Amino acid sequence: PMVGLKAPNGALVLQFDHLGTDIRDYLYTIEHCNADWQRSELDDNEYIDGFTEDRILNSTNSFNTLQQYVHYTLYLPNANMRWTKSGNYLLKVYDNTDTKRLVMVRRFLVVESGWSVATDFVRPVQVSKINSHQEIDFTVSTKGMNIQYPQKEVQGYILQNGRWDMSLGPISPFVVRLDQLVFAYQDQIVFPAGKEWRYFDMRTFDYRGEYIREIRNVQDYYEVTLHTDESRAGRTYISFGDLNGRFSIENLNANQGADQCDYAEVLFSLKQNLPLDNEDVYVFGELSDWELKPEFKMRYEESVKAYVCAAYLKQGYYNYQYLVVNKKTGKADEEGFEGNWHETGNDYQILVYYRPFGQRYDRLMLSATMDSRIRN
Repeated sequence: PMVGLKAPNGALVLQFDHLGTDIRDYLYTIEHCNADWQRSELDDNEYIDGFTEDRILNSTNSFNTLQQYVHYTLYLPNANMRWTKSGNYLLKVYDNTDTKRLVMVRRFLVVESGWSVATDFVRPVQVSKINSHQEIDFTVSTKGMNIQYPQKEVQGYILQNGRWDMSLGPISPFVVRLDQLVFAYQDQIVFPAGKEWRYFDMRTFDYRGEYIREIRNVQDYYEVTLHTDESRAGRTYISFGDLNGRFSIENLNANQGADQCDYAEVLFSLKQNLPLDNEDVYVFGELSDWELKPEFKMRYEESVKAYVCAAYLKQGYYNYQYLVVNKKTGKADEEGFEGNWHETGNDYQILVYYRPFGQRYDRLMLSATMDSRIRN
């Protein structure tokens, strides 16, 4: 999530559910961070206008759903809390019902306006990466702002599809030409391209959406079985639109909002004749919070010759992929069951931070999103 420094009230929206019917007492606050996500030297009152902690009061009970839950909504900024500095922020949510405990952390970016960027997607220098990776060069215009030591005071970060686990940085300007900062390194700003994300359509339980094999009503929830997937590594690239790993909570029934979307246990399966040696397989994407969570770890079932997993998800449209992870190192295999192809459509976020000599925090001067399918 990215928002302007002078954004109007409600520019950012956080929504989440608490399963069950009991009302919880949720508190929230925001914390300012440097470009590396370590807390900055600023005190709360230096970057917050208003209360430094507040309650989430906007809640509704689910309606006409098998799974009962309470739906919470928070809008930022609001009358009680507004930021005054640009940079990286953590939104922290606490459950204060019995004892105060942290239950959720979300990142967001507050951006100043004024600087601009021009990008160029180029073929990687390494021959082995030409058909599997994407490389980016970019030039930042500071619009005449006087920067004394650009190589020390300016740093860039590049994210693939908004993912901090797929980010490069900090990167200093390679060349400075007046107010132009050139970030053009050979074989440094390079990402594995991946392939378009797998998907399934669970926006209704009245009939089977795309890639759904079966829907069952199991007492107080639904059970949804997806079609069995197969490895795509080494296979021909197929172009189609996707959400770059994200999901959208929605349903196809008319005039129904987020508090009328139901839940389902979704059964994933991946065909594999033999289990992998020394490697685990995870269902991965925004649906797993971009993390290797235990509930998304797959197990090998000899009886069906496949890896299987069940995850409890809210009604909507989902992207996902299968991630192969080394058990000892925890490192993901770039090829895995998906493979890479240079024509894959990816979004790249370019973030440029500025900290003049003597200043105590990193100002976020530029945030731009570029589509790899648009080469210039």
